[in-house]
Amino acid sequence: MDLLSERHSRRPQDLRTAGPELLVLDTSVVSLLFREGAAESRLARRIRGRRVCISFQTLEEVLFGARKARWGRRRVNALHRHLRQYRVIWCGAELVGVSARLRAREERAGRRLATADAWIAATALLLDCPLVTADSDLRRVDGLQILSV
Repeated sequence: MDLLSERHSRRPQDLRTAGPELLVLDTSVVSLLFREGAAESRLARRIRGRRVCISFQTLEEVLFGARKARWGRRRVNALHRHLRQYRVIWCGAELVGVSARLRAREERAGRRLATADAWIAATALLLDCPLVTADSDLRRVDGLQILSV
């Protein structure tokens, strides 16, 4: 299955009723899970049994990192296999609105939030579910549920 295909994606409204078991994984977490490569890692055990998804922004960042580092075919194929386990939340009008409001609120409060971080945080806010992250900057976002790694 192509990572960019519609079958691999979900619209936010499709996941909103998923309940408390839904998690959004930040880029740092997806990368960590890929690097650890073991289903028995502490982090993997912590999220086991939960439904996980990623923002389109996380997908872009991970694929960009692999291209920038000029990974070989074997490693890129392994990354694609890893990424197939996640549902991708694509950008739509609702997510754009949440992200814009979030960035404006943070800027008014004197805090800069990078655009990429805003997309990922907005995804979790829109879905009303926790964001699993190692990014300490996101802990200060009001209303964002964080599961730190």
